[in-house]
Amino acid sequence: MRRWTTDPQGARDAATLLPVTAAILLLPPLILVFAAPVLVAGVPLIVVYVFGIWAGIVLCAWLLARNLARVPDAVDPDGDANGEVDARSLADRR
Repeated sequence: MRRWTTDPQGARDAATLLPVTAAILLLPPLILVFAAPVLVAGVPLIVVYVFGIWAGIVLCAWLLARNLARVPDAVDPDGDANGEVDARSLADRR
């Protein structure tokens, strides 16, 4: 069975497209499609749409952030693969 691997460029691309997609989904012309006088469990459809999109954006952002945190960056001059710098190397630079 083949393991799923993360593609760092794909995750960065998705992180770039997420705010654009969110903005498009929350534009008034698209939101007004759901402004029909319909109730879903006693809640207007437009409210369900807006909060559903918001929840989806937050979930996608969380998944992308978790995914991007696992992707190692290029090796920095200190030799750390994740780009983290410890306090001793910061003190040496001063």
